[in-house]
Amino acid sequence: MDAELKYCVDQFEGTNFVVWARRIESIFVPKNLDKFLSKEADETKGNEVSASKKAYALMLSFLSDKVLVSLSDENTCASIFQKLKSTYLRDGAVNQILIRKRLSKLKKKKEVSMQEHLNEVNGLVNQLKSYGVKTSDMDIIVYILMPLPSE
Repeated sequence: MDAELKYCVDQFEGTNFVVWARRIESIFVPKNLDKFLSKEADETKGNEVSASKKAYALMLSFLSDKVLVSLSDENTCASIFQKLKSTYLRDGAVNQILIRKRLSKLKKKKEVSMQEHLNEVNGLVNQLKSYGVKTSDMDIIVYILMPLPSE
């Protein structure tokens, strides 16, 4: 049955890491491979080494060539995932400020549905959360409803 499963996860190309990582975790969990996202296999346990190799092969299949080239020194699933996190989940203040600025200037466009607008707001809020920023529901409501000052 496993061979029949198809995954609808685009290869990671360097953007929207938080969403991509969540999808990857949702694929690794039912296969009991999720522990290899954060730890190496115990070399004394053959079945763990075998599962780790499966996790590594699966991880490679979800990476674009552009990203994979930058990971040429990584040879386990855990080392790849850690490198991706350290590269794409930067917790710098500058990134947080830029996201907050985008949120504060975000305005619903006429040609965009309310759902698409809400998805955009949620995407930016999730990026902030990935940096460890606590965002209350009230903050999100303000981002959605507060009009821009007249220019």
